[in-house]
Amino acid sequence: MASLARVGRLLGSRQVAARTAMVAGADVSQQGLTLLRALRRGGQQSMATLAGTAGMDLGAVSRQVRILEDDGAVKRSRIPEDGRVALLYLTAEGRAMADRIHAVGVRHMQEALQAWSEDDERTLARLMQRLVDDLMRTPIRPDPAAVDS
Repeated sequence: MASLARVGRLLGSRQVAARTAMVAGADVSQQGLTLLRALRRGGQQSMATLAGTAGMDLGAVSRQVRILEDDGAVKRSRIPEDGRVALLYLTAEGRAMADRIHAVGVRHMQEALQAWSEDDERTLARLMQRLVDDLMRTPIRPDPAAVDS
């Protein structure tokens, strides 16, 4: 368990996000980087969907989207059927930025795994998929020892 926590802390750290953004030539915060990745992966989406996809609070997403809009990376359009709902999408500049961020991440992972055998890589991929599947299927429950009686 400690190893998984360590990987999570490393990949979710501000320092890794800052270095990734710097190497990619993207002047964005950790949260901005997360939103660019989510929009690159999921395409055009509403603010609420983006918040869910990125695992962020709606207020934080709204603040970050304004910054990304001011920087020319994100635009919004209204749904004709419901003018209250805005869809967010990457501009050409935002797409290029998100692509550079993605390329830096892929290159970093490739270099980190360079000395691994193909069998080791396949084993890791299989076990990570199994872990994700098991986590998604397992309900989150309180610790009985932590619950007051």
